[in-house]
Amino acid sequence: MLERVVKGVSRFFRTVVGLVGTLFVIGFSLLPLSALLIALPAVSPTEAVLTDSVRPARSWLTRTARRVFAALAGLVVLVALLAFAIEVVSHLPVPTGGQMGTLAKKLLGYSVADFVPDDREPAELPAGQVWLTTPDLLQKVRALRQSANRPNLNPRDKTEAREKLVEAEAELAERTPKSAKLRLVQNPDLAPVLAVPLWKLLPPTLVEQWPFVFLVVYGTDLLLLLLIGKVPLAYNFRYLWVRRRDTSLTAVAFTVVVALVVVLLAFVNGMYKLNETTGVPGNVLVMSEGSTDELFSNLARSDGQDVAKETVAADEKGRPIGGGKGVGVARATAGADGQLTRLPADAPRDSPGAIYLASYESYIVMNQAVVTKPGEPARRRFLQMRAFLDVRVGATVHNIDLEPGGRWFSGAGVEPNLKAPDGLEYLQCCIGEGAASTLGEDAGKPRLAVGDTFELGDRWWKVIGIMRTRGTTYGSEMWTGIENPVVRATGKGDKFTTLVLRMSDDTDASARAMAYYLNEEYTQAKLKAFSEPDYYKELTKTNEQFLTAIVMMAIIMAVGGIFGVMNTMFASIAARIKEVGVLRILGFKRWQILISFMIESLTIAFVGGFLGCLLGYLANGFEAASTLSGGQGGGKSVTLTMQVDFTIIATGLLFTLVMGRLGGLVPALSAMRMEILDSLR
Repeated sequence: MLERVVKGVSRFFRTVVGLVGTLFVIGFSLLPLSALLIALPAVSPTEAVLTDSVRPARSWLTRTARRVFAALAGLVVLVALLAFAIEVVSHLPVPTGGQMGTLAKKLLGYSVADFVPDDREPAELPAGQVWLTTPDLLQKVRALRQSANRPNLNPRDKTEAREKLVEAEAELAERTPKSAKLRLVQNPDLAPVLAVPLWKLLPPTLVEQWPFVFLVVYGTDLLLLLLIGKVPLAYNFRYLWVRRRDTSLTAVAFTVVVALVVVLLAFVNGMYKLNETTGVPGNVLVMSEGSTDELFSNLARSDGQDVAKETVAADEKGRPIGGGKGVGVARATAGADGQLTRLPADAPRDSPGAIYLASYESYIVMNQAVVTKPGEPARRRFLQMRAFLDVRVGATVHNIDLEPGGRWFSGAGVEPNLKAPDGLEYLQCCIGEGAASTLGEDAGKPRLAVGDTFELGDRWWKVIGIMRTRGTTYGSEMWTGIENPVVRATGKGDKFTTLVLRMSDDTDASARAMAYYLNEEYTQAKLKAFSEPDYYKELTKTNEQFLTAIVMMAIIMAVGGIFGVMNTMFASIAARIKEVGVLRILGFKRWQILISFMIESLTIAFVGGFLGCLLGYLANGFEAASTLSGGQGGGKSVTLTMQVDFTIIATGLLFTLVMGRLGGLVPALSAMRMEILDSLR
């Protein structure tokens, strides 16, 4: 009985060790093969790579020296390949940032300090005291310091913040000597390296453009392999053609997987592009203090009256802007036709007829009944409305124009002398292209046009203009006047949710300086201000969730692709055991056999992946609906355009090559290990 238990435990541990070893080997397949070949003597000191033969290593010292030298040489080749690829990509006109950069920062968002054990919570805490982890305690101290130094904080709140700051700093001072983690993150010499996210320590090109970097690495690696020595490529490609049915079936699996990944990435890419194009550099978006979304903001009309007249002379670090003269809100004059003309930034402040480009807006989400066919259950949807005090200013600030044949609405937003089915006058509105398509489905047409009508809020509306909003979040909105009866019925007719300012020099630096001034120094009202691009960057939490889900789905699908190519290659090698022996007799070395079968696997993967990228590219330009959210409630329903760009194509190709390498290495190793006599039997 004891003997059976010992044998069972032994088999279990051998299985676990074998599995770990296999996973370790598979992981190594992601490294450049040229670096692995140079490092091959580290595993087999008697194996010749760059020469026809090598002297036997009879002593332990010789074998150890060869292992160390090979490992260092392989590391040097790896670093050289990576450095070369980074340098090449940095000079190529490829896009930066986007979802792939975000993904890299998310995966490499940890620091060395994150892995240092935190001090434990005491068994007993004083009544009313909450134990904070190291990051939470440091964040609390930073927030209290910022609050205590805010010039626009009232004396009572400032006193309270200072008292809490003293308590938090005392707790920090008490815990620091006992906590290795706190000592590390506060060390001025070590913290800049060990307490910052890992991605900040890497070259920016590697973080932002990593798909292109690794494609260049793998391409250069293939060229080096072909230069190092003779590989029987003709034999491999001929065999792929002979077994074209099996090869095609395996490639089709790659095509389907890669096409699906490309389509999903195109959806997320469309959301990122939507955020990037909506925020106008030079715009400042102002909400009430504590608001994270326009939907939750409430600004009294008096709160924003004097904001437009403010000027800012320096940014948050005290650096002068506007050439030392300061920057204020842009102004314009209205012509006889109502069109606004921008005034120069240095125009006199008392210019007659000057209008500040400060858009007072109310953002509202309305519940609308969806037109259904007889017998179908009733359905409703949310429709986004934005009401303006002066739509001419709003359109200028947001860079929105109307399509030909349209006109802007009046302040009251009522269409005169035109009765609706409810007996009242039609209400005026202008709608974005996405909203026009959504509402057009109810009318049985591709999209609404100027003159069409629809029902919302128990009133009938008439479309008097279609806005050119493609590529912005405003495409899913309808605009109307602040005095509109439906708007006033919501309770927001006397308030604003948002004030948007256009800076006179149209720069993001000035917008950020004004946002900092309104947040920290402006005393007439408590406001929360952002530069508009920064605000829409905050609405990428949903994007990150989608991106995380896509990565998990891609990993799951990749496992199937890896086992598919692995099964194909094992069957292929099993059918060619004698041919492998013949290749060895003809003088091909073990590593050349390894490379030849790896290239065979990569060829199948590349063909399938390339077709998958072409198939996924067909989704470019498709429209889809989604929601942008900052992760704290609220958000905006938007209609986006799916975009397949070079980054996504590069990611798709890299994805398929990784699957091919992971699936092809183990079968190639089995072919490499065959002895000549055993393979010929």
